[in-house]
Amino acid sequence: MPISYRRICHSVVGARAMVLLLAIAPATAACSIGSHADGCRAEAITVAAAPSIAPAVEQTARRYNARTTCVRVTVVREEPADVAGVLSGQGSSPGAARPDAWIPDSSLWLPVARRTRLGSAAVRPSGTSIASSPLVLAAAQGRSPGDVSWRLLLASRLPGTGAAQPPVRVRFLDPTTQAAGLGALMLAHQASGPGKTGLGTFAITLYSDLGSALPDDKAAFSAMFHGGDPPTAVVLSEQSVWQHNHTDAKRPVTARYPSDGALALDFPYVSVTNDRERGRTVEDFRAALSQSQSRETLQSLGLRTPDGVAGTGFGAKYGVASEAPIPAHPQDPATVGRILQMWQRTVLGARMLILLDVSPSMGDPVPRTKDTRIRATTRAAIGGTRILSDNSQVALWEFATRLDRDHDYRQLVPYRPLTQKVGAQTQRDTLIGAFNAAQPALGTRTALYDSVLAAYREAVRTYQPDRNNVLVVLTDGMNYDPGHTIILQDLLKQLGRSADPLKPVAVVPIAFGPDIDPEPLQQIAKATGGQAFVTLDPRQIQEVFLEMLIRLTCGQACPMS
Repeated sequence: MPISYRRICHSVVGARAMVLLLAIAPATAACSIGSHADGCRAEAITVAAAPSIAPAVEQTARRYNARTTCVRVTVVREEPADVAGVLSGQGSSPGAARPDAWIPDSSLWLPVARRTRLGSAAVRPSGTSIASSPLVLAAAQGRSPGDVSWRLLLASRLPGTGAAQPPVRVRFLDPTTQAAGLGALMLAHQASGPGKTGLGTFAITLYSDLGSALPDDKAAFSAMFHGGDPPTAVVLSEQSVWQHNHTDAKRPVTARYPSDGALALDFPYVSVTNDRERGRTVEDFRAALSQSQSRETLQSLGLRTPDGVAGTGFGAKYGVASEAPIPAHPQDPATVGRILQMWQRTVLGARMLILLDVSPSMGDPVPRTKDTRIRATTRAAIGGTRILSDNSQVALWEFATRLDRDHDYRQLVPYRPLTQKVGAQTQRDTLIGAFNAAQPALGTRTALYDSVLAAYREAVRTYQPDRNNVLVVLTDGMNYDPGHTIILQDLLKQLGRSADPLKPVAVVPIAFGPDIDPEPLQQIAKATGGQAFVTLDPRQIQEVFLEMLIRLTCGQACPMS
């Protein structure tokens, strides 16, 4: 039966054990030089390290393991997003075991890992920073902007509304897999400002520049040198610029440090084990990483010390500053998850059925404008389709009374992804054409309730998971079709019977006009988990449309600054 080192370390005492002691001298010698006062009680551990810091951690582990054979530190290179998924129980990394310690590239991953009960129990809310690398705006040398602040991340106006061309197009990495991308989202949210206005600015940014997310650093550098006007800058870690300029001197990149402060990747060392003995080794290895030799190894990768001290290869010649930049305001951990969820829902896109009122009153003029109600509404709806991400699937129906034989509604455009080809144009173009062609149906009435019920049933029937399934109703009036329409209470009962808890579809009425009664619309919205928006001015519909999208992407937990 084999004898464990732990048993040997605690039983070999006195002269009576001399023979046995001589036989196993190498083992006991190894125990005696262990870093723990009581011998070999600590266990071997696995440390999951972000690839950008892993070479330095591996080198420290080799030195640490050479000191003793009683314990052993194994370092595995794992993307932080993958580890966060494993620890939270909401993801998996094939072949990866749960680590005992974790070194992600940023503390922003900790609330992501802790978003579940399992993750909260496994992952400490904070860790000890062992290195740092500030986020910068990186651009090809000679093409970076003059004055730099994080407000360059923001879109000032909705797509298709004539926004002025910015001095630089700022792009960012995929925030679901890259800390620099997640940090860029946090900085954009912070730069948007406080309250409802700031949230609107942030949402406009998400919907305006969604397609700009890049998969990794390699794609980022390619985008910088692709040319075009305005030039492209990408939010990257300073380390990424340092390494690029040390390996690709023919295409130098300049790191710009925004005046409103730099959010740094802080490489926290976090214990993720509940085992006491393993925890002792985890803590012992943390101390090893803080030693001067380990710090120098970290600096050789283009990282700074936790307090911002740079190593060699920094300075104007290498495109990165030697002095530490001004730090940005700290990020609220609770906000990280909300912002990431908001972005993820934006990426997934909506599955939206738009129900457009074409009853005669839609031909009435809008006071103090040259528009009719239908033209003001469709113009806003066109702006809304431009806001939606390319992944969104949108259909368009119109309603009044008896538009299609006995039906009070008529399909104009079926569900399709907005980028899908429809003949020589896209689905988005087809929708815009249908909105432009829409006219009031003279001699009809407003069969609002019957049309909402039919559209709702269709949305539930064709429901698609992993999307925001929503029925948007654009109208200027109340239900009016005497003798042919269901009443409100019947509609609410029918909506309840048609609902499927596994296929939630929110009805979102957007209504305008001086004679609107908001109460029925609010009841319809509430019955389906939606929200009603009412305004007197149809010119405000585009802002209302944006507010609707904000609520769809973050519910009642929108991240206000």
